[in-house]
Amino acid sequence: MSRDEFCEKVRLYQNTMYALAFSILRNDADAADAISESILKAYSNLSQLKTPRHFRAWLLKIVRNTCLEMLRRNPQAQTLEEQPDLADPICHEDISTKLVLRDAVERLRQPYRTVVFLFYYENLSIMEISQITGSSAIAVKKQLSRARTMLQQSLNKEDFF
Repeated sequence: MSRDEFCEKVRLYQNTMYALAFSILRNDADAADAISESILKAYSNLSQLKTPRHFRAWLLKIVRNTCLEMLRRNPQAQTLEEQPDLADPICHEDISTKLVLRDAVERLRQPYRTVVFLFYYENLSIMEISQITGSSAIAVKKQLSRARTMLQQSLNKEDFF
């Protein structure tokens, strides 16, 4: 893969990388640092990419691992809770619902928050999430199931009406 192809693919997935990093680190500055570090790691290790069509999963796995390394180095990195701007919804109820749901997802512990983000916000398959997280497909399914249960328990009907 040429340098130009690499740069184009990174540009293509920049929003996904940011959203994943933010879902783990919960801080805009740390997410930006993680993305920069991940891009450097990816470019330096481009020869390790065996299948170019798996570039997205490979890159997101690097982002995830970089974020987890940052958390291990600095456990206080999750103290700031910034909310990224949500897409402009059509009506006020949509905004309220999205904010309540986003807040509930943000309160999930790891690995549940990352798995929910990848599955529902990035529309990745169980197998793709499995590759990114290094977990088995069965473990990812179980994590999604547990996350759904946790979300169901934390959300009640009053939040949506």
